[in-house]
Amino acid sequence: MKKNSIYLKLFAMFLLLAAIIIGLLWILQAYFFNDYYQNQKLNQMKRYGIQLEEQIKTEGLSQETQAQIEEIGNILNGRITVIDTKGRSVYQNGFMMGAARAFRIPSDVWRQAQRGETVIYRIPGHTGFIDTLALLMPINDYYLLLQTPLQVIEESVSISQQFYVYLFFVALIVSMLLSGIFSRTITGPLVKLNRVAGEMAKLNFDVRWEDNRGDEIGQLGETINFLTDQLKKSFDELKLELMKEKNMDKMRKQFVARVSHELQTPISLLRGYTEALQDNMAKDKNEEIEYYQIIDEEIDKLSHMVKDLLDLSQLESGSFKVKMESFEISSLIDGILHKFRMLYKNEGIQFHMKDEDAAYNVLGDEYRIEQVITNLLQNAVAHCPVSGNIIINLENVNEVVRIEVYNEGEPIHKDDIDNIWESFYTGNDEGKGTGLGLAIVKSVLELHDSNYGVENIDDGVVFYFYLNKAPINL
Repeated sequence: MKKNSIYLKLFAMFLLLAAIIIGLLWILQAYFFNDYYQNQKLNQMKRYGIQLEEQIKTEGLSQETQAQIEEIGNILNGRITVIDTKGRSVYQNGFMMGAARAFRIPSDVWRQAQRGETVIYRIPGHTGFIDTLALLMPINDYYLLLQTPLQVIEESVSISQQFYVYLFFVALIVSMLLSGIFSRTITGPLVKLNRVAGEMAKLNFDVRWEDNRGDEIGQLGETINFLTDQLKKSFDELKLELMKEKNMDKMRKQFVARVSHELQTPISLLRGYTEALQDNMAKDKNEEIEYYQIIDEEIDKLSHMVKDLLDLSQLESGSFKVKMESFEISSLIDGILHKFRMLYKNEGIQFHMKDEDAAYNVLGDEYRIEQVITNLLQNAVAHCPVSGNIIINLENVNEVVRIEVYNEGEPIHKDDIDNIWESFYTGNDEGKGTGLGLAIVKSVLELHDSNYGVENIDDGVVFYFYLNKAPINL
């Protein structure tokens, strides 16, 4: 066992404590017990003297007063005497060894009492008798003398001191046994706690404190368990973040390649058709117009892509502030749906809005919320089958409005559902955009402090978000 072991320290402390307690008891008995005993006797006589003083002043030496003197005399195991002003005994109670000698009051004590003072004195016992403690108290026309024997305790104290020598060795043995038990009881759990802490230092967060204790050690064990759980949670989150960062880096590289490809395609088309127009390769006016339309479409694609990149950069920088205002969201959605019906009428996709007559005034940046709904609809179109349905639903939920965008189609894979809000993420949907639309949705909604999410349902997918209702102006 180590020299600095807490077990040895506690063992030595318990032994020292036992020795100190026994030593203090021996000193107290040897030097203070006799005085303590006499003080207790003296205080007892004072209390009863005051009690009898009040009784005699009130009723004199009546039968009731004499009965009380008898009772107190028995309690003191001594004698009580009532003396007149000439020193004669008027009434006395009790028998006491050496009483005749004890009754003789020293002249100096008698003079003090005649001056109205209460006097306490000790009468030494002669051969065969014990000392007597006396209290002489003046009361009106009488003097009250209380006498009680002082038990001989010196011999008892001496015997007790000899006994304490034997008691010390017995107590030492018992203390050693108890010290070992107590030390082991305290250090055992600490050793377990140290083992748990050691495993934590090795990043093993599966070990736990298992003892069921209600004391401070048990509370410490529960605290370590809580700390272990938090460290494990933080460690797992850190690993997840590192994995996500690794995936993000991979997605950035894929994004650069994808954007480069998508930029290269319209640029190549623009160059080709521009050169064709410059070289007058169009066969007729209609073909020339077609070339211009293709150039215009490719420029629009480039413009849209650059705009998305700029929007995302601005939103994620933290410098952009939304302009909160009240607006009617149903009419906003109705206008957006009209544009999408015109844009995708040849693809057979059906756009619907539940409860078209519902009107809700909400708080938000109208332009940015329009951008959110537009991006969610574009995402729905990208994943909706031909002739499928896309439905927007508004639901009143206490002080907020829930906006849902539903599209028929395949559910989102569980491995993708946590990543679809990240920039550049497209999962396995190659050729369906650059992964910026939902990232912009996320940034805008977080600026609005809006709860948002996505759910897979039986026959499709629902994206949703919440907006606060605008206050009613009275």
